[in-house]
Amino acid sequence: MELLTTMTSITQDDLLSAYAAGTTSPGLSLLCATHLTLSPQARGLVATAESIGGAMLAEEATTDVAPMNFEALLARLDEPEPLAPRLTSQPPCARDGDDIALPRPIQRALGDTPTPPWRFRLPGIHEYVFDGYQHERVSLLKARPGAKIPKHTHEGDEATLLLSGALQDGDTVLRTGDLSIAGPEHDHTPEIMGDDICICLVVNNGALRFTGRFGRALNLFAE
Repeated sequence: MELLTTMTSITQDDLLSAYAAGTTSPGLSLLCATHLTLSPQARGLVATAESIGGAMLAEEATTDVAPMNFEALLARLDEPEPLAPRLTSQPPCARDGDDIALPRPIQRALGDTPTPPWRFRLPGIHEYVFDGYQHERVSLLKARPGAKIPKHTHEGDEATLLLSGALQDGDTVLRTGDLSIAGPEHDHTPEIMGDDICICLVVNNGALRFTGRFGRALNLFAE
């Protein structure tokens, strides 16, 4: 089964549908599972996608009834029904050293580490990089209010999920539970907004490259 790793040509709904089908890469699976704990809308979309997939499989396995078209299948799903248990409840959250709630999928990924061992990256910005994700860079980014991430782009795709705080990226402000997908053409300077610490879960399938005034020096520092 081919796993989804390229994100630039898909929407957030496409990403969640791929997660429901079990075709996302390990890093994107962690990101989607975490997104579900923060977004009721995302939980509903995944529940619907799973229901559609289950109904389609059931129809394929039935030989004594006429085939059902996709429109009829969607009409059946209009009837209200409870979401699957794993989607309805928000799991308990653990807290890091700054008293920020970390969703349970993140805590499971941390394993025996009670809090992320943050590593200094830039003034006001710390990072923790998860081990064990081949062909992906999966990390937590923690930034203080007012911190700016220097202008940069990516050699591949980047998916960012806000776990706490607020981040401005161009004309867009991302808040807790918001998900952003960016590609190599996206050259940006994210800035932390408000008075709260911002923590993001970031999944990259290509290297980050600084492009601003001090880009060459920052790229040497980042390697």
